[in-house]
Amino acid sequence: MKSHTAKISLVVATLIGLALVLMPKVIGANIERATIDNLIALIPPEAQSQFEIRRSEFSDGWFSSSTTIELIYTPIGTDAIALSMDFDIDHGPLLQTADGLSIGLAYAVIEPSIRNDMFDIALTEISFPLPDITLNLLARFDQSLWLNMNVSELNVSDTAGDFSFDGLDANVDVASDQSAYFSIQMGELSAIESAENSNVLIAGMTVTSSTTQLNDMLAESRATFSIPSVSSTLPLPFSITDIGVDYGLQASPSLQNFSEIYQTIRIANIESEVPVNSFNWLSEIKQLNNELLRDYYRLLSELQDEINSDEDAVSAEFTELAQELYLLVLQNPLELNNRIEASSYDGDHTADLRALWSGISTLSSAAELDMSEAITALNMTLEISLDQAAIMRSPLAGLVDPYVQQGYLTITNGRIMIEASLQDSVLRVNGDELPLDQFF
Repeated sequence: MKSHTAKISLVVATLIGLALVLMPKVIGANIERATIDNLIALIPPEAQSQFEIRRSEFSDGWFSSSTTIELIYTPIGTDAIALSMDFDIDHGPLLQTADGLSIGLAYAVIEPSIRNDMFDIALTEISFPLPDITLNLLARFDQSLWLNMNVSELNVSDTAGDFSFDGLDANVDVASDQSAYFSIQMGELSAIESAENSNVLIAGMTVTSSTTQLNDMLAESRATFSIPSVSSTLPLPFSITDIGVDYGLQASPSLQNFSEIYQTIRIANIESEVPVNSFNWLSEIKQLNNELLRDYYRLLSELQDEINSDEDAVSAEFTELAQELYLLVLQNPLELNNRIEASSYDGDHTADLRALWSGISTLSSAAELDMSEAITALNMTLEISLDQAAIMRSPLAGLVDPYVQQGYLTITNGRIMIEASLQDSVLRVNGDELPLDQFF
C-alpha cells in the first residue's frame, strides 16, 4: 500500500514539475498576441482612431520574453504623443515580482519613454535629471491586469533654485470583465525659482477613479481628486486648503438609454488678495441621450481623421455627421443644473441656475428651427442671493441702489436677491414680466 501511494505521489510530483517547466513556454508562445489584444481592448471604440500601436521584433524565450511597444496618441489639434514601452516579461505560473513571489500568466517590468515636440523642448529647459519611473505589470490567470507605476523622489538644489518631490505611486487594476479601479498618491512637491523670486508648495495629491467598463465611455464611473493645500509666499502670497473635485457618470434612473453627469468643485479655504474665502460649485447634466454622446465621440473621431489626412476641404461625411449631431441636440431634452456657493467679504453668497431644454422632436432638419419655437422649448430659472453687508463692503456697493431702483435687484432680510425665469415663453425678473422682443 505504501509503495502504491509512493508511486502515485511520484507521478503527481512529476506532472507538476513538467507543468512548471512547460507552462512558461506555452504562455510565452501566446503572450505577444495577448499583449497587443489587451492594449487594444482597453481603448474605447470611439477613441481608437486617435491611437496607433506599433511593435518591434518580439524576442521569445522559454522563461522570458522582451519587446518594445509604441503607443501613439494623436489628440485633436496638437502634435502626436508617442509612448514607447520596453517590456521585459517573465512567464508564469511562478513569478518573481517586486513584492515577492506571485502566481499568474506573466509579469513585466516596463521602461517607458515619451516622444513629443513640446515635451522635448520642455526637457531641454530643465537643468536637472527627471526622477526615475518604473512600471510593473501583472497578468493574472483570470485575464485581469494590475499595473503599478512608481516615480522616485527627487531633490535638486543649485543656483537656479530648489526643487523637492516626494515621489508618486499609481495603480491600475483591470478585472476580467473590464471593470477597473485607478489610484494615484503623490507626495509633497516644493519648487523655489531664484531668478523669478517665486515659490510654490503642493502638499500632496490623491486621485481615485473607477468604472464598470473601461472601454465604454458611457459606463458608470466615479472619480475624485483632492489636494490638502497649495501655498506660496512669492511673488503673490496665497494659501488654498482642502481642494476637491468629485465626478460621476451614471445611467438615468428614470429614462432608458439616457445618462447623468455630476461634478463638484470645492475649495474649503482661500487666503489671498482675491476676495474669495471659499468656493463650491455643483454641476449636473441630466436627460443626456446616449446616442447623442456616442455621435459626439464619433464626430471627434471623424475630425481626427480629417486632421490626420491633411485635407483642406471638410468631407461631406464629416459635414453630414456635424449636422446630424446638431439636430440630435435640438430634438432631445437636456437638463442643466448649476449651483455656486462662495464666501466673500465675510459674507455667504449663492447662485442657482437651472435650465431645461424640452427638445423639439418634430424637427426633421436644423434649418426648420424657429426662434419662437426654441424659446417655448426652453425653461430657465436663476436665483442669486448675496449677503447685503458683504456686498456693501465690496467695490460693487455703488451699483446696489441704482439696480434696486430699476427693479433688477431686491433686498429682503439682509439679502440682495435676483430672481429671474423664462417659462412658457414669458421672461420675469423679480416678479415683473419683461418683453422678450427687446432682446432680439
